Amino acid sequence: MAALVLESPGQLSLQQIPVPSPGPGELLVRVRAATTCGTDLKAYLRGHPMIPMPGTLGHEYSGDVVAVGDNAPYKVGDAIMGVHSAPCQSCYWCLHDQENLCESIMSTKVLGSYAEYLLIPERIARLNVFLKPESLSYETASLLEPFACVAQGVSLLDLKPDSTVLVIGPGAIGLLFVAALKAIGVTNVTLAGRNTSRLEVGNQLGATTCFVTDIPLPSTPGFDFVIECTGQVEVWEKSVDFARRGGTVMLFGVCAGGTRASFDTRRLHYDQIELISPFHFGTQAVKQAREWLLNPALDLTPLLSGVRQLDEATEVFADLQASRGIKYVFKP
Repeated sequence: MAALVLESPGQLSLQQIPVPSPGPGELLVRVRAATTCGTDLKAYLRGHPMIPMPGTLGHEYSGDVVAVGDNAPYKVGDAIMGVHSAPCQSCYWCLHDQENLCESIMSTKVLGSYAEYLLIPERIARLNVFLKPESLSYETASLLEPFACVAQGVSLLDLKPDSTVLVIGPGAIGLLFVAALKAIGVTNVTLAGRNTSRLEVGNQLGATTCFVTDIPLPSTPGFDFVIECTGQVEVWEKSVDFARRGGTVMLFGVCAGGTRASFDTRRLHYDQIELISPFHFGTQAVKQAREWLLNPALDLTPLLSGVRQLDEATEVFADLQASRGIKYVFKP
């Protein structure tokens, strides 16, 4: 089968590799859509500790089951949508309602959706793969994984319909936060950034938009919630300035390893600013994300910037690095 292999930072090759065979409980999926991800871009540019090199790349997917192992939860011919990990449900964190921090959640994961076929391990097939209804396109269904990350973050916020929310960073995750907030009925959302085309998508999704240098304060003395989605240390530090007294700042964007951020401790203490930084997702977040995707009133197609072939991957990552487009779709 054809598969995109990351050989080293900046080096991709399209190779022919064997089609895997499913073991007990596993699924072999013919990939119909695989969307690009900021994590894959980082791996391409500088490597990633969770993405081995050389190795297959891609972890957002949807497709059709073409082979199954014994006692698999789906049958040949089923159209499915899924994510790339699942918790063990037995470790300390899983038993304390923190499945996203499961000690082995990354030990068995799906990598390689930029390929014709994808093998889904038993644990993931059992817990975090779902049937894809005919009404949902393969392209939109492949957004389940990033939307689950957003759902995990949203679950930590005590949001109300009249909450004022500032989302900083109009990349794919920031835009998915805007969509999620709309889905749960939060209407006062401001999206700030620098990329005008991405801000326009945010406007289509229901946010008020502005340049990051012109963030307005709402009628209250600051925003109830500030969601940082850039992964830049200076933006982490600045985010606190936009929160009201008693407000919450979610530091969602991942900064480079080893970096440090500084905050005004007096402001954090006397204004009781809560800082949270969610990681990954648990099974409930995946189910919530799927529910949002199945909502016909929520249109995420503006996030999809076009269909590309696997042999165009280098150009795709060059476009993403230059902030041209949001998420591209490979159809292997």
